[in-house]
Amino acid sequence: MKKAAFILNFFKSWREVGSITPSSSFLTKRILAEIDFKKSSTIVELGPGSGPFTKEIIKRMSPNSKLIMFETNTDFYKELIKVRDPRVVIHNESALQMQNYLSGERVDYIVSGIPLSNLEVSHQKGLLRSIYSALLPKGRYLQFQYSLGAYKMIEGIFNDVSLRFVPLNIPPAFVYSCSKGPIAIKIN
Repeated sequence: MKKAAFILNFFKSWREVGSITPSSSFLTKRILAEIDFKKSSTIVELGPGSGPFTKEIIKRMSPNSKLIMFETNTDFYKELIKVRDPRVVIHNESALQMQNYLSGERVDYIVSGIPLSNLEVSHQKGLLRSIYSALLPKGRYLQFQYSLGAYKMIEGIFNDVSLRFVPLNIPPAFVYSCSKGPIAIKIN
């Protein structure tokens, strides 16, 4: 997708897109450094947008791995379905519907670019609970955001949350790396 088309999508639905430009290679490297591609069998990507993470995930995935994506933006979805790889499944559905499509399957990693701060609080909580439930016991949730607004909510659900700052992105981003751990969800 050309940059102009991405910018147009931002202005059409900024709450959904979250940024005026796709994620940088620096942000992509920071997120993907958290994934053990040799051991992962299922990765879910929420809100892949124009696919900067998607392309790199596919390059690094093992032949037996699979990538399941959820993207609501129709223009981004149309670009993403051009990916011709039998390991990739894309749904033009909200990440809030993830559990319906996973059918009880638990996954190794969930990578998300969904702008949590733009969601209603009830949708934030619902999405984070769904992410927690979809992960394997030692699964990891990787989320990037442009603010720390969701930190308390994420920390209220995940036991181990580490935070990294990526200044070389427009806008600069925070990467949350979250472990499921043995303790149940802590917030109501």
